[in-house]
Amino acid sequence: MSVTEKLKAESMALRKVRSPVAPAIVFALSEIEKFGKNNGNRETTEDEAIKVIQKLIATIDENLKLNIDDGRRIALNFEKQILSGVLPQMASEEEVRSYLQSSFTEAPQNKGVIMKVLKEKFGVLVDMKRAGQIATELYGV
Repeated sequence: MSVTEKLKAESMALRKVRSPVAPAIVFALSEIEKFGKNNGNRETTEDEAIKVIQKLIATIDENLKLNIDDGRRIALNFEKQILSGVLPQMASEEEVRSYLQSSFTEAPQNKGVIMKVLKEKFGVLVDMKRAGQIATELYGV
């Protein structure tokens, strides 16, 4: 089941019980669909949908840092929980480390080669910032 399908199922369940968070999930779905339509009037890919959801979660995190009332804070946390729940598991540091060690027997010339290999293997399911730090630790590039 794709991320979008999971989110649609969550949205339907929330709308059936008339949850106050349902409009936020519908908004997330519209943002996902809008991404593909704005980039060639096509359907949004799975990786693009994951990126949109990750961006929405980051926005929620920023909003939670603000001085907001308790009701809004609870709603934002519930929304974040739903969005996080539909995302696939991110690659762990151990997975990234072991994959790099098995892929490169000696240090590559530059970090770009490492990042390209990681992107091909894990796609958006890897934290590229942390992966870059791991590459620097392992290979000094």
